[in-house]
Amino acid sequence: MKILKSIYKVFFYLIIFLAFYSCKAQENNFNSSVSQEELKGFSLMGKLPGLWSGPVTSTTPAGSFDNWFVDLRAVSSSQISQFSLLDANTINNYSFFVGDFQGQKRIVLRTEGCFANSCCVTYEVLDSVNEANNYYRFSDFIGGTNRAYTEIVFDGEYMKMDVYTSKFNKENKPVLHSSWKAQRHDFETASKTSELLNYPQAVSVVDLTEGFKNMKESIFFEFNTDPYKTEEQPYVGNINLKILSDPELEIKDENEIEILITIKPLFEGVKYIESNLKYASKIVLLPGDTKSFTINNIHPGKYYIYAFVDLNGDKLHTSGEYMSSKGIPEIIVEPDKGTDYEIIIDMVIP
Repeated sequence: MKILKSIYKVFFYLIIFLAFYSCKAQENNFNSSVSQEELKGFSLMGKLPGLWSGPVTSTTPAGSFDNWFVDLRAVSSSQISQFSLLDANTINNYSFFVGDFQGQKRIVLRTEGCFANSCCVTYEVLDSVNEANNYYRFSDFIGGTNRAYTEIVFDGEYMKMDVYTSKFNKENKPVLHSSWKAQRHDFETASKTSELLNYPQAVSVVDLTEGFKNMKESIFFEFNTDPYKTEEQPYVGNINLKILSDPELEIKDENEIEILITIKPLFEGVKYIESNLKYASKIVLLPGDTKSFTINNIHPGKYYIYAFVDLNGDKLHTSGEYMSSKGIPEIIVEPDKGTDYEIIIDMVIP
């Protein structure tokens, strides 16, 4: 039962290169007080919601990967976010929102990443749009396209995101860093959140006018200087996870516990529904001796949660390894609060 191999690889490497290398079109006329129709590029906000996945190609040594899963949902009437988490020290979060900058309303892309206890936050502003071709480009607030930019193109239920960077100014001009070609597999879950929060609206969530003062590029390596900190952002919950195991199952400290959270069940009784793997929302990798862990930044809603133990390090979860099985693995996450959940690793995979 090769359940998590491709997901693990993608989350691991995507988090690394999106977090640290991200840390002709019809130009917009941006106005300080605008309606949805007047804020060109605002149509992007309505195209983003959903559970997306697809292959990634990369020019980095990390190589290319089969799938990256992204759960994009509104967190306010003017902001949509996704939160990728690998472990306690490895994350990649990004958000699109309406913000003020120098008296104008702009669409902003914020990316936050941490790997190996090193973190950065980058900001890019929507600077170029071609509505007819469903094309949107973001670039560094200060350095512009000379430092970094991101191109997003939609084609029905497909989205392509190309990231170009100067590799921390090592290149004279940005080069293609990664390309993600994704398909939307679920829209219903995200649309319910959009309806609840009256998303999208052309209302600013933060004023960034002073956010990049005296800077050469809109990237921060210390969270305390970030003009729009994660803890200031709305409408997410967390899961306070307690991990138990059958005493007859030996789990060593060096083994790895993998927590998989999906929006649709992976099992119907004992039958594995492989096609539902595309509904993965989040994965967390923990040491074998972990007894409790708080999973932050969970979109409110209903999920299915599973635990697997990798005994031999191949991340395939095959016969003889362990998983959770008892009870219905459902959890309801509420906004702005923690939800307690106890999961029991109790089964040897047949």
